[in-house]
Amino acid sequence: MKLTFLGTGAGEGYPGFWCNCPNCTYARLHKGNNLRTYSAADIDGCILLDCGPTAFPNAARFGLNLTQVHTLLMTHPHEDHLVSLQLLWRAVREWPQDTPLEKLSQYGGARFTPVQDLEIFGNAYAEAAVSQIYDEETLKRNHMAFRQIHEGESFITHGYRITPVRANHFKQDYTHNYIIEKDGKTLLYALDTGGYDQDQLALLGHYSFNAVIMDGTYGLNDHGDGQHMSLKDNIEMLRFFRENNCCSTDFRFYVSHMSPHWCPPHDQYVTMLEHYGLIAAYDGLSIEV
Repeated sequence: MKLTFLGTGAGEGYPGFWCNCPNCTYARLHKGNNLRTYSAADIDGCILLDCGPTAFPNAARFGLNLTQVHTLLMTHPHEDHLVSLQLLWRAVREWPQDTPLEKLSQYGGARFTPVQDLEIFGNAYAEAAVSQIYDEETLKRNHMAFRQIHEGESFITHGYRITPVRANHFKQDYTHNYIIEKDGKTLLYALDTGGYDQDQLALLGHYSFNAVIMDGTYGLNDHGDGQHMSLKDNIEMLRFFRENNCCSTDFRFYVSHMSPHWCPPHDQYVTMLEHYGLIAAYDGLSIEV
């Protein structure tokens, strides 16, 4: 599996939109990997992990074409992870199928070319958010369908085996992470994590991971409100994976979803994380799993 980080920032952006603190100022000055947009990721050009405001612009910037995505895995419906316009732009006015491309402009619409059938997977809160955009019939008309997920209940889509994991972000059952398996490789995509209950830790303990991508929003602040993970939490989860033999021989642990107010700029934080066996992800980073 090839995963590309379409964004690695938290909800306030990096730099923060309205902030001139030292971290935000450094990021504006030095740019590069210090600039972070809303967190999302792509796998193999066909699976999209969350659908936030910058997912599609970043995909184009990084040389990816998301028009062939067949699976959208939603962690939760907070607006930095789901933007309704990304789905609304799949809608088109009807036109005769034999209409030449050069004449389609008279019909208008958001797209002129066919789209791949898209299955959207998420929990009940995600389904409620999507239903505010489209009802079931309109989803179908625009080549989409929603599939509700439940923690621990695996499903197969296009050769990928997906297992949802319940996280502890915002409120009970609001957020789910995903174990993704294909061709003998296994990764955990764990943003807006907030830690795991014992039953979900037991679930994770059954796997051997090639890669873990985890929320590191709180960074150097280990006194958060339990909605996200800090560096201390990331280190503890790395210890959990090692002690429970959940690490493959090529195991890597990536930290993403970083806030400028607790995570130093990438130029500085990357070395700090390396000291603990962690890798600082950045917008546009592609990894082979």
